[in-house]
Amino acid sequence: MSSSTSRSGLILLSHGSKDPVWRGNAERLLTLVQAQHPEAAVACAYLDWCEPTLQQALQALLQNQPQLTQVTIWPLLFGVGKHAREDIPALVQQLAPQFAPLQLHIAPAMGEDERVMQLLASLAGAYLQA
Repeated sequence: MSSSTSRSGLILLSHGSKDPVWRGNAERLLTLVQAQHPEAAVACAYLDWCEPTLQQALQALLQNQPQLTQVTIWPLLFGVGKHAREDIPALVQQLAPQFAPLQLHIAPAMGEDERVMQLLASLAGAYLQA
């Protein structure tokens, strides 16, 4: 689907860190997604310590692709703690009026996705074979 007709976007939302090296995995994932879906509206955002914030990432996606009608926010969090249960939903609820009529959806945290868990189990098994 071309960027001129794509109506869905994705934000890879990670925790963030003061250590700039920490961003590497999220940005690598972004690069891989962009390589597999070059026309997609996809961006990274961070909860704390670094930019872009979720608000900044949403603004950038809409500036580059104003035809978007929905954006899924995928928390790149392995554990489902306070950030996934409370902070992210509260942040999205706070931002939603600013981005209306854009629909903002929160995907299950990375650690809740059975496909991710199965992949990690497979990788762990490879270490057992080593």
